[in-house]
Amino acid sequence: MQIQRLVDLEDYEFDTLLVTYNHKNRLSIELGKVSEIFESLQADGLVGGSKVYGLRGKDFSYQGQPYYNLIFIGIPEKATPRRFQLQFGQAMKEAKRFHGKNLLMTAIGEEVSYWLSSAMKGLLLADYSFDKYISDKPEASELHLGILTGIDSASFKKEEQYTRMMAKAVTTARDLVNEPANVMTPAALAAKAKEICEKNNIKCTILEKQDCEALGMNSYLAVARGSKQSAKFIVMEYNGRVTDDEKIALIGKGLCFDSGGYNLKPGTAMKGMHGDMGGAAAVIAAMGAIAEAKLGINVTAVIPACENMISGKSMKPGDIVKSMNGKYIEVVNTDAEGRMALIDAITYAIRECGATTLIDVATLTGACVVALGDRYTGAFSNSDELMAKIVQASILAGENIWRLPMGDEEYDNLNASTVADIANCGKKCGATAAARFLGEFVEKKPWVHLDIAGTSESDEDKEIYSKGGTGAATMLLYETVKLMEKPYKSY
Repeated sequence: MQIQRLVDLEDYEFDTLLVTYNHKNRLSIELGKVSEIFESLQADGLVGGSKVYGLRGKDFSYQGQPYYNLIFIGIPEKATPRRFQLQFGQAMKEAKRFHGKNLLMTAIGEEVSYWLSSAMKGLLLADYSFDKYISDKPEASELHLGILTGIDSASFKKEEQYTRMMAKAVTTARDLVNEPANVMTPAALAAKAKEICEKNNIKCTILEKQDCEALGMNSYLAVARGSKQSAKFIVMEYNGRVTDDEKIALIGKGLCFDSGGYNLKPGTAMKGMHGDMGGAAAVIAAMGAIAEAKLGINVTAVIPACENMISGKSMKPGDIVKSMNGKYIEVVNTDAEGRMALIDAITYAIRECGATTLIDVATLTGACVVALGDRYTGAFSNSDELMAKIVQASILAGENIWRLPMGDEEYDNLNASTVADIANCGKKCGATAAARFLGEFVEKKPWVHLDIAGTSESDEDKEIYSKGGTGAATMLLYETVKLMEKPYKSY
């Protein structure tokens, strides 16, 4: 989508007018019959509050120029960046439904800098579809967005560049998740990570099976054992401040397909399991944005990519494996595989990369979906300070998170085993049990675990979402890392 800053309307021809209205029903722009139409729709209950409503017709005009689509966008009082994203995302869905090609909106007023990038994010994110494998599809034509604003050219350009970078990162994550498992294999995921590294001057290392064996990554390799697809352990190292000893590790679950292993998933639950690498997708995409923005901070991404399949070599319920950390794990459930891959990645990040802060992202538990649904990511942490950064970043990114309890001493025995140091699956509190399992391996480093099992995919085409991968946590990771930058000293 082309975005153009406008200072007047003389040279811009548009077919779709986006009109925002606030809680007092004050309109952002009043051309021709806009006010009259709004009042009529309001009387019918079609607009008001936070409703987004589109109208198509041929009697709209401005200075003799006809336009055909009119879309009203309700902005609630004290709207958050996320709400701006969702509202403008739904407006884009309406514009596409009406086949609008040239959109016009206004961005005027004292608070424009607060909401403009969120509005543009909403429009860009909603203009996404994954139709790579559909042969008979209409030829896509590029959309144009004109923004009438008093913002100076330099500030506008800065906002646009940031917004496009974020939208590109989310699109990258969505594309990775939406690829089927026969295409997005561990090797293909590693190749994509390497491609992003080469474009952004990031060091990339791909550890093969023998490398992982030498490091004692038996937990991760136990998960990968049943698949014919070779495991690929992906490491992306961005050093934006080489004089600093601190390093953030972003760890993404990279299960390119999860059958459940011998604890086999039902057929209906297996259909979307090519998306079980949503955490890896978010981490890879976020790393690209972090490097593109040249953030002054050191960040390493660690992604244990593999498949969890059934064969004569697969791990079995009752197996005991030794992790890279040295702890022995009883495999109670082979479908609790993601956490087993992640713990070796966590240990690698700490011991081989020198990570001082850990953030892992994973489509980890159905229990988190039950608790929070598909619009809130579950967050667990051993650090209130780091968690505060995550919360602040979630507001900036426009992503909902909800902190869930680790349980402290009350759940000390949640993953207890009578035959090994720890069991890979607790008997209750599924999301908390998984988080506590991971927490046993963080070696007292500040750590946040993000469970995106519910938010990583959407089953509807609505607001900023399209059916399929959402790119959940991509913007959240970027904003978190940016908040953790330290100011450079001036001498």
